[in-house]
Amino acid sequence: MLKYYFSGAGLCACLFLTPIVYGATAAPGLSNWVSEIIYENPQVQAQQAALETARAQARAAGRPLFNPALELEYERAIDDAASVGISQTFDWSGKRGARTSVAQFEVQAAIAGLALTRQQLANELLSRLSAYHAASALARIAHSRVELMGRFVELSQRRREAGDLGQIELDLARLASAQARFQYSSAAAKQITEKQALVAVDGRFPTDLPALPELPPAIELDNIDKENLLAALPTMFAARARMDAARSQVQLQLRGKRPNPTLGFRVGKEESSTLTGLTLSIPLFVRNTFSAEVDVANSQLIQSQQEAVNIRRRGAAQIDAAAQRYQLLRSSWLVWQAQGQASLDQQTSVLERLWRVGELNTTDYLVQVKQTLDTQAGAVQQHGQMWQAWSKWLAASGQVEKWLNLAGPVNTKRTSSGEQQ
Repeated sequence: MLKYYFSGAGLCACLFLTPIVYGATAAPGLSNWVSEIIYENPQVQAQQAALETARAQARAAGRPLFNPALELEYERAIDDAASVGISQTFDWSGKRGARTSVAQFEVQAAIAGLALTRQQLANELLSRLSAYHAASALARIAHSRVELMGRFVELSQRRREAGDLGQIELDLARLASAQARFQYSSAAAKQITEKQALVAVDGRFPTDLPALPELPPAIELDNIDKENLLAALPTMFAARARMDAARSQVQLQLRGKRPNPTLGFRVGKEESSTLTGLTLSIPLFVRNTFSAEVDVANSQLIQSQQEAVNIRRRGAAQIDAAAQRYQLLRSSWLVWQAQGQASLDQQTSVLERLWRVGELNTTDYLVQVKQTLDTQAGAVQQHGQMWQAWSKWLAASGQVEKWLNLAGPVNTKRTSSGEQQ
């Protein structure tokens, strides 16, 4: 028998489990920005419409399958006859209950789909925002390089005119300035690309983008409750709902093999005689026993079970990898803050002063300035990678709405029926 890792009831209620969040939550400005975009996002609205559709289908599935039928008959012959009757087909096999069960699990899958859409959008916004901030910082460093090299060319020109600098060193300064302009063009183009990617998600580009905290919260790798995190993932709820819906579909098809009898009652008159009658009609499933439909439903159930196990397995691996990668990058950034960042402060000014007094030649000055600026750019890239890793951790663990304090506002805003999601 196939074994899987899910309980048999309470799927929808599990969506309201409080997930685990490590560290402080995000700043209100960042949370409000993400919340507004999620509220207006067409993909979220489309998923909300899909949820309302599933709810309407569940209401339809809960209605009776058969309506009564009214029968009128009149016969004019030697003896005139007229009758009126009513008949009703009965759902004795419980098809209505099975259909309702299928529809209810599909509602749960739609709820999980809405939660997943919100989380994916929030994670994409965080990822795009951190990428744009990193690209902007790199563009500023590249612009500073252009200004620094421009000033260096001017000083080199003056020293050349005073006879303190050779032509070769002046040419080196000019080449360094040209290279700085090329690097700035690339950095500015990258910034435009990241801006366009952010606009594609946001739909607009606000002038007051929220800043990201300097350092995201820490994760204690030894204290991660993976089972609880997996249990709170919308992907797991959707998989469980599909599996339970498939199981209910099997029951529906099994009940479909049972006939629905029709009972009728008639009363009429023929000349002076009163006629009454009772009829019972039972379909005979001889030519088609509907066994193929049961086989299809069983195969779909096995498919959904295997997909659920696969989703869980991949989710567990993603949680492990995301946590380890983020903690590694965060530790590296902490080391940089403690040791490397302070050594770069005023570094370019010191190098320029040493070059002016002749303690550094032009080549050594350019090499060290380049190393200083490249280190600054590398630190910005490291900071951006750390935030990308944090975003991936939030995505893998399903924590993004909790960290952004969006679980309440986002879940209730888009619900037209007034229910809290």
